[in-house]
Amino acid sequence: MSAARRSSGRSTKKKADPGTVCRELVELADAGRLPRNVLLLGPTRGEEEPWFAEQVLAAARRWARRNEEFDLLEIDGGSPDFEIGMLDNFLSAPGLFGGERVLLFARAGKAMKKHKRLAKILADAAQAPDGPVLMLIEAPGASMTTVVKPLSSVDGIRVDRFRKLYSDPPPWRPHDLDASEAAQFVLAEARARKLTMGAGAAGALVQLTGGRPMDLVQGLEHFELLGLGRIEEEQVRQVAAHSAEGSAFDFADAILDGDGRRAYRCLGQMRRRGLRTWDGKRIAPRDAFSMMVSVSAKQRLQTAAVRAALDQGMEFAAACKAAGVAAGGPPAQRMQSRLRNCDAQHLGTVLSALNEAELHIKREGWGDPVHALEYLALRCHRTPRRA
Repeated sequence: MSAARRSSGRSTKKKADPGTVCRELVELADAGRLPRNVLLLGPTRGEEEPWFAEQVLAAARRWARRNEEFDLLEIDGGSPDFEIGMLDNFLSAPGLFGGERVLLFARAGKAMKKHKRLAKILADAAQAPDGPVLMLIEAPGASMTTVVKPLSSVDGIRVDRFRKLYSDPPPWRPHDLDASEAAQFVLAEARARKLTMGAGAAGALVQLTGGRPMDLVQGLEHFELLGLGRIEEEQVRQVAAHSAEGSAFDFADAILDGDGRRAYRCLGQMRRRGLRTWDGKRIAPRDAFSMMVSVSAKQRLQTAAVRAALDQGMEFAAACKAAGVAAGGPPAQRMQSRLRNCDAQHLGTVLSALNEAELHIKREGWGDPVHALEYLALRCHRTPRRA
């Protein structure tokens, strides 16, 4: 009997974030130590992230294919060629040549909704003493709780749900961009690749790519191709310098500096050339607006944290560290330069202008996102003081 059959039982500990759970399951799958029955679902609330379940399925597939004695059946329940009869025969008959059976069932939710008896067929096989040595079933999609109940109620089955990573920092560390779930995912994936992320680098990558794990991993792979063993925040910015993400950082720097002319130059380039992400994908104007506002809001929050720490008498290096900003190099120099023009009053103006810009687009129906950003730049412009 394989290790997969011996290691069974529902996990009773409190679930960690999706990235941590995914890494745990991938390690178990690669080692052939998954519980006999595993069910991967979407969240009961919030947005689903199918990438995590796909990694677990891929790891289980590698393990099963390394063991030639297994009778392996891979099924896609979302395929128009899916036939419940073939699955029923596989589960009810012994393995070919006496080998143990392994079932990897992707997108099973669609098949379960179409064939109402499928969940019970799977549940019966999961409980049968001579059932498959491993049944890994992915059933993504909303409203699956009732559909999979016969299967999820099986004693000893492991059920995990995968939602989207949170890309915003937690409320108790709102200014530290490296503290978000997505940034912590980046740090863990970087360690697995023997990459070192400097302070602020993971948070900057999340700002560039968003919280999707596939995009974050592709970002790390890009840096691997560049031959970098250590990645600093400034290097993330340099890679994005001629992209939409680089424009978002430049725009944020300009409005926090109170430099309306520089902000207008960023927007002029945006109008003339359009925007593409650092990996070449074209961005729609409304998505570009969201990126500009999001990056600006996070940079403002981080700047406000450093400003508040300094006002309380903290040394600059300590204030940067508390706010999740590198205490040396270009990030610290940029923060020092920004703080010369960015007092508490200006930070309040920027916050008000950002909220107003979102109101113009989302509530008042302004049709041109760039126009809303131009008005934002105007609101944040500060006339240089005469000597």
